[in-house]
Amino acid sequence: MMLKVRLLRSLRANLVRILFLLSLPVSALSTAGAEPLGLVLAGGGGKGAYQVGVWKALSEYGIAQRVTVISGTSVGALNGVLFSCVSPAEAERIWLEEVPGRLTRDALISQGGLQEVIDMVPVRDILGSWPRVCATTVRKRWIVGTLINYMLSSVGSEATRIWLNDESEPQWVVQGLLASSAFPGICPAVRLKDGEEYVDGGWEAVGGDNVPIDPLVEKHQDIRNIFVVYCDEQPARRVKVKDYDWLKVTELIPSIDTAGLFDGTTNFTRNRIRLLIDTGYEDTVALLKNRGLYPVSSYWFE
Repeated sequence: MMLKVRLLRSLRANLVRILFLLSLPVSALSTAGAEPLGLVLAGGGGKGAYQVGVWKALSEYGIAQRVTVISGTSVGALNGVLFSCVSPAEAERIWLEEVPGRLTRDALISQGGLQEVIDMVPVRDILGSWPRVCATTVRKRWIVGTLINYMLSSVGSEATRIWLNDESEPQWVVQGLLASSAFPGICPAVRLKDGEEYVDGGWEAVGGDNVPIDPLVEKHQDIRNIFVVYCDEQPARRVKVKDYDWLKVTELIPSIDTAGLFDGTTNFTRNRIRLLIDTGYEDTVALLKNRGLYPVSSYWFE
């Protein structure tokens, strides 16, 4: 009797899903396709809360489920792992409840507090799995030479890419994240398994890459559709879309003033985080609605 009831419930659920899909416009159905997507997350410290709102909206619209590769720098790398390992709701909770009070406990950006937050995330889950996550950092030994090159206007990228899914142990995932977000002058450099010390990958003056689209493009040439999420309403550097004319690049830029170093990058207050998450969500929903898309979360997460 119970088996019959379960079968009837299963059939009814599948029928509801079929009717739901048939009721959607073609534009919404496109979000359920199999085309892989890429996600690029820029660095920006506390401003990275904006990316949490973007991810929440992409999830509700069935787009996040198609992301197979995430490339991030600093807080972008941290968010990339967070999005890969926990639900959007849990990512939002961690930012709102765990980040305030820990990230500025003993410094403008507390490396110890950051490690505590990372330790709450099941980073082991990304080992050998999908989506692929790349963290960008910079080797410390290049800094003096690169600064000289920079002053001579001949600076070249010395960014180091760490594909975190390929690490052998969770500890190296954690170290890679700490290295990618070791803000210069505030956080100490982080030693990785090659014995070298690394610092924040967003430090472009020494060869970093704060908007790391290149590792995604170079390693995953099957991806033709990429979302780039910035942390500043006026990014110091944006992706030159014309240089990637074979791709469909969608840029998401905060619609509010995200402020500077002290009131933005190192601002981890709950109210500020709440504002940025809400803004990221609203900006993304507005963009998707403008494209004629509709939420499908009731289907994906029923």
